[in-house]
Amino acid sequence: MAALLIGTGNAGSVLLDAVCYRGAGKNPKLAINPRTTLKHIKKKEQYMLTDKGLFQLGSDLEGRTDFSDTTASASAMDAHDAVLIEVLNEKVGGGKGEDAVDSAVIFLGFGGTVGCGISPAVARALDDLGIPFMILGVLPAPGGADMRAQYQNTSYAIERLMKYTRAFILMDNQRIAYTDNTESLYQRFNQYAAAVVSDILSGSDPKISTPLSLGIKDIISAISLPEGGFSVFGRASILSKDLARYFVPVGGHKPIDVPTMIGVAVEKLSLDVDTKNAMKNVALLRAPQWYMKDENAIDTRSIEEFQKENSSYGHNLGISLTKRGMRSLVTLTMLFTYADLPRLREIREI
Repeated sequence: MAALLIGTGNAGSVLLDAVCYRGAGKNPKLAINPRTTLKHIKKKEQYMLTDKGLFQLGSDLEGRTDFSDTTASASAMDAHDAVLIEVLNEKVGGGKGEDAVDSAVIFLGFGGTVGCGISPAVARALDDLGIPFMILGVLPAPGGADMRAQYQNTSYAIERLMKYTRAFILMDNQRIAYTDNTESLYQRFNQYAAAVVSDILSGSDPKISTPLSLGIKDIISAISLPEGGFSVFGRASILSKDLARYFVPVGGHKPIDVPTMIGVAVEKLSLDVDTKNAMKNVALLRAPQWYMKDENAIDTRSIEEFQKENSSYGHNLGISLTKRGMRSLVTLTMLFTYADLPRLREIREI
C-alpha cells in the first residue's frame, strides 16, 4: 500500500524534497506553498495557497502568498477547504492495488507562519477522508528575534493537529544550533531525516518488505498514545561487507555488531531525551537479502532486549530489505515515544 506524502509550508516542502531525492517510490506527493525551487517534486505536485485560492504551480496565480500570521494562513486554507479536499481526493483515489493510498505523512517546519497555519486544515481533510496519518515535524531552534513568535506558532499547530492524530515524529533544530552558521547544516539534517523516512516507508514497499515488516499504518499505531505520542528518532548504518568486497555482488557478508549500532542510533537522536523514560519503542532494521536466509544471522534478540528496557508501554520490531543499490548496507532506525517532552514544555512555557 502507498502513503500520501504532503509537505506544508516551505520547510515541510523542502523536507519532502529531500525524501524524494533519496527515493519516495510510487508514493504520491503534494507540496503546498514552497518558497524555494524544489528539485525532486514535479510542478504538477506543487500548489500555492493565496488569499484568493489554492492554485497548482504553473497556473494563473491570483492573490498574495504571504500571510501576516498563522491565523491568517489558517483562515485562507479554511476558505478554500473544498479545493483542498478535491486535490487530496485525486491523490488518494489515483492508485489501485499496491499503489492504493491507505495512510499519509505530513511534513512540517514548526514555527513557520504558513506551515503551522495550513497543516491543521490538511489534517482535518485527511481525517474526513478516513486516511490515518503521522506528522514529521522540525522544531525551531532557540534564539533569534522571532523565537517567541515561532514557539507560539509551534504550540498553535500541535494543539490543533492533536485533534486528528496522536502520532508525531519530531526533530529539533536545537541539535544543530551550536554552530555559527546553523543554516549550513539544515540540508544535512534534512537528509538524515529523509533516510529515516525511507526506512519508515520500506515496510509498505512490496519490493523490499518482508513478512516481518511494519507498514505505515502499523507504525502510526505503534507510536501513538491516548494522550498524544511524540517520538524522536536515531539511525545507524554499517557496511555488511569489508571495503575490499564492497563492489563484489556475492559473498563476503560479515557479522553485524548490533550493540554498537544501537549505541550509535541513541547518540544521534533527533532530540535530547532519556530513552529510559520512553513509553514505546519501534525499531526498523533493514538488511541485504543474504541475512534473511538465517534467522540468527543478525542478533535481533539484543535489539528486542534493548527495546524492553526502554519502553514501558510496548515495543515493535520491523525488518525490511535494503534496496538493490544499497545491498551492502545494514541500517537500524529507532523511534522512542513519549507522552510529552521537556523541549515541548519549554516551548509552551516561553
